[in-house]
Amino acid sequence: QQLGARVLSGLQGSLDIPRLKASATTGWVNENTALTASDHQFDKVSLTPKHCGAITELSRNMLQQPSVDVENLVRADFAAILAEAVDLAAINGSGTAPVPRGILNTSGIGSVAMGTNGGALTADAVRDLVGKVDDANAGEVSTAFLTNTKVKTAALKLKDGEGQYFGLDTVFPGAPVAFSNQVPSNLTKGTSSGVCSALIYGNWSDLILGYWSEFDLLINPYETTAYSKGNVQVRGLLTVDIAVRQAASFAAIQDITT
Repeated sequence: QQLGARVLSGLQGSLDIPRLKASATTGWVNENTALTASDHQFDKVSLTPKHCGAITELSRNMLQQPSVDVENLVRADFAAILAEAVDLAAINGSGTAPVPRGILNTSGIGSVAMGTNGGALTADAVRDLVGKVDDANAGEVSTAFLTNTKVKTAALKLKDGEGQYFGLDTVFPGAPVAFSNQVPSNLTKGTSSGVCSALIYGNWSDLILGYWSEFDLLINPYETTAYSKGNVQVRGLLTVDIAVRQAASFAAIQDITT
């Protein structure tokens, strides 16, 4: 969301979002000559409720502690881990039910390859990545880079011909860059097995997060096993779906070796 993803809250039922597939066509005509009619083509992006949660059991001793605000502690922890789950799904969700489909698994996004077996990050490859999105006329509403800390370290080590470090602003030109270890670093390309990292660039306003319920915390003091021990069961749950509205708005390198 910090990169500009579009958030839809308070949804009810499944949601279809119209998407322009092809524009009408233009043409030059002579005076007193009719224009040739053409039709817009539309399809849709569909959001359906998908659920993610965590459940835990609080012991009676913990509940008796006067110095610890247990509810706030559990609420904050559940909120953090559920937010991480949404981030991971948005970046690399498989799309196999019930998991949402993330950017890296969306068909049609741009792609830049480092090599048959992957390869080290280069400043040129980053610029090629930007070019993939620019060439698709995806716009620059909320463009930004996203990668993990391993790629960040590799970028910080890049030097010019005189041994001077480029710096992040030079390696990642013209747009903000964010780092999260939710971006995978265990991808495989050729003989580089489980050691490749991803770098994403795109117009993040075309990433849609649809929430039916952003965060529910429910205490169940009567769950049979917990009740018999004097404990309390607590559940955190959210309902969300994720979709890329225009695949051409994103491009990725998925074979950076670090």
